[in-house]
Amino acid sequence: MISFKFPLLIAVFFALLPPHPPAVAQELKRIYYGTTASAAHLPVWVAKDTGIFARHGLDVEPVQIRGGSLIALVIITGDLPLSGVGAESVVAARAAGGDVVLLACPIDADPVYLITRPEIKSAADLKGQASAVTRYGSSTHFYLRAALKQVGLDPERDVTVLQLGAGPEMVAALEVGRIAVAALTTRYAIPFLQRGWPVLVDLSKTDLIYPASCVTSSRAFIRTEPKTTEDFLRAYVAAIHLIRKDQSLAEKSFAKWLREKDPAIVKQSVAAYARLFKPVPFVPDKGIENVVKDLVRKRPEFKEYLGWPEPFRENGPLERALRDR
Repeated sequence: MISFKFPLLIAVFFALLPPHPPAVAQELKRIYYGTTASAAHLPVWVAKDTGIFARHGLDVEPVQIRGGSLIALVIITGDLPLSGVGAESVVAARAAGGDVVLLACPIDADPVYLITRPEIKSAADLKGQASAVTRYGSSTHFYLRAALKQVGLDPERDVTVLQLGAGPEMVAALEVGRIAVAALTTRYAIPFLQRGWPVLVDLSKTDLIYPASCVTSSRAFIRTEPKTTEDFLRAYVAAIHLIRKDQSLAEKSFAKWLREKDPAIVKQSVAAYARLFKPVPFVPDKGIENVVKDLVRKRPEFKEYLGWPEPFRENGPLERALRDR
């Protein structure tokens, strides 16, 4: 079983949560939902802002947490029954014995750019240099390794990887030269793209499949709260369809929840994700396979999960939610 080493962190995190709403609002089912700073969480923010969750009997409160590994942890402890997590964190936690499972994945891969400092002229120049991720084992870590492999580098030997905590810290480190390269999603990549910084690879133009920011829960919660789970997924799918139909609504939610004031970043980020959102967001088995293969490099015992996605995803709730819409 997983050994939990962050009790103080979790206690502080929940002490900072907003108070429960007054009794008049108790008709709705109250749920805290963990997110990161990824635009892939737009269906949750849009469903909250447009009242879609409320129409499905839910009062969902998105709470931003730095890193998928921490979100997976609080799902396992039961503190956040539903949250958005990348497959890397879920597969690692589940394979180690944690009760955490993927329910729906809005995209098959984030739009990610491997951006280097201007003085870097080729991938070979990166050998011995530093890069960064939000947390080890996070989606940013997976994308960095995948991007480095795309340009012929060994992510374990050729580059030193720092753990910096969040996207803005990675951007700042790249700006000042603390790191030489970073794998950045659209929101953080745009300022560098506008200035013509080198892009070694755009992962959205490859065949990479990686389930990012997926709706995740525990099998214990799914068993005890099947209606809540399915109501959430119905609202989630409805929000995806609304985003694809009306990006202006999504832009408002993006700016609000990520506190983004640059209209160009808002518009381009939403446009990039809107075209990637899947109308039917089933968890891609190929994506799970990619994650398992990646984890095997350090955990050879994970080989038993190759070709076996069932321990990591549960399709039943989404199937029922779609059927009963």
